[in-house]
Amino acid sequence: MRVSRVILRATLLNIFGVMSVKMGQKTCSNVNGTSTDWSKKYKMANINNANLDYILRWEGGLSKHPNDSASSDCVPDGSGNHTMAGITWKTFKAQFGDSPEAIKRFYEMSHDDWKTIYKLYWDGIKADDIESDLIAEFWADFAWGSGVYGAAKQLQKFIVSEGFSIAVDGKVGKQTLSTLNRLIHMKGESYVYLKSYDHRVQFLQQLKSFKFFGRGWLNRLQDFHAYAKQQLS
Repeated sequence: MRVSRVILRATLLNIFGVMSVKMGQKTCSNVNGTSTDWSKKYKMANINNANLDYILRWEGGLSKHPNDSASSDCVPDGSGNHTMAGITWKTFKAQFGDSPEAIKRFYEMSHDDWKTIYKLYWDGIKADDIESDLIAEFWADFAWGSGVYGAAKQLQKFIVSEGFSIAVDGKVGKQTLSTLNRLIHMKGESYVYLKSYDHRVQFLQQLKSFKFFGRGWLNRLQDFHAYAKQQLS
């Protein structure tokens, strides 16, 4: 009879132990008190969900501002123009060439051509492999404003600032993406977005050209922030 009780007790302990492990796998508490819910499903980002109207609303038309870094490579027609709807001539000609037809195409800037260029930044940051539409769009927009290399490096610096050890080399690879997605799972989409937003504000404020363009940059970023808060609500 005593042997039977021992066996029964061991069986019950084993059952409860398995249940505890399964529950621990689903939800656990980090050392900083943040809840980790590994059971939550995040979908990979999709460029078709991006708020492209936001970018177009702020980019406007032609620009020939001499203090813009893009002014070092202007359209070869003597006009001094270097940017159309946020796309620099340097970037455009790399995709479509610099023929007279390409120049005409640059000035006309169809939506399809514009999206083709935007996708270069989206793909450059490997946004399709980020498990959040909003965070993918935010960092693709960072790349749009600062170049893929610059945005990638800042993304890595942001991840490092959150306590992870990854290479800061301006190349978005498996390590960067897996760590970013892990951070999203650990702390949530809202946390990662808000911290990314703060990181970008600080980055912009340190740029030399902030005194010329800072107000516009921050106003634009505030517009994205309002959109982001709607997505997170």
